[in-house]
Amino acid sequence: MNHKCILHIVTSVDGFIADGNGNSDFSFAAIKADPHFKSFYNSVSSVVMGRKTYDRIKANSANLFKDKDVYVITHYLRQKEDNVTFVHENIMGLVQNLKKQEKGHVWLLGGAEITNILLKEKQIDEMILTQAPFLLGQGTRLFKDDNPTEKLIFEEVRTFADYIQLHYRLK
Repeated sequence: MNHKCILHIVTSVDGFIADGNGNSDFSFAAIKADPHFKSFYNSVSSVVMGRKTYDRIKANSANLFKDKDVYVITHYLRQKEDNVTFVHENIMGLVQNLKKQEKGHVWLLGGAEITNILLKEKQIDEMILTQAPFLLGQGTRLFKDDNPTEKLIFEEVRTFADYIQLHYRLK
């Protein structure tokens, strides 16, 4: 059975995943408020993220997804840390192999560079986008201007606390 690569991420209303200083603390509050997050988390076996995202999360949590296989995409070769593997080449091959494993889905946590590469290569199967009630005006935009036109298939919308969550499937 092939599993899915699911982008599950929090953005500001104007589409930023971090402010101009790289701060994305608003996303931690959204995840804590999400009553469906635990179910999603239990459905994944692997977490893929960029190095900047990894550094931000590691600064906020000593227990970085201890029960998951974590893959950090980086330009710099680093030694494996516990359950964290640093990958600096063949991102497509990594994601394709993870999707073929029998364990569970792949959570694409971020960041923007990795998301946009995988989007162009049609490796993202679903998107769960949670909008936080903020206008940041600047920072790290989730989607870049040069992405292909993509028709999304609407799955559902949820609201909780001050958040709106949109779930899409990609063709």
